[in-house]
Amino acid sequence: LFRSACRNKLSWEWYDQWVNMGTEKAKFIKMIYAHSLQYTRTSDREEKVIGGDSGFVSCDSYAMAAAIDDSTVTSHIECGVTVELWGKFTRGMMVLDLIGDLKKKHKAFVMNGCNLEKFKTLLEASLK
Repeated sequence: LFRSACRNKLSWEWYDQWVNMGTEKAKFIKMIYAHSLQYTRTSDREEKVIGGDSGFVSCDSYAMAAAIDDSTVTSHIECGVTVELWGKFTRGMMVLDLIGDLKKKHKAFVMNGCNLEKFKTLLEASLK
């Protein structure tokens, strides 16, 4: 999911306009992201982790957008998923079974493409 979100990141210019809309909600969102942006917005690590150009990534927002308006999803994959509770590299995060090792009967639809214009419209509406 994180990789998909990184492929659909928003520009920092858009982010600045979004959090400076002048509403109480916009001020609140700006405060929420203030800490994490210290580490991602101007960091060399961001380019290494996210790849490509710098940009704003809000993973949970993509899931909410898909739940609100499924036409924001432009492509998806279907695969088994699990939550790794005691892994070596992650804890409490969803893991995709892309090759079927887990033999899951039920599959999840995982967004890997997003209509960014619709996504931005939903985010902007959320701060009005």
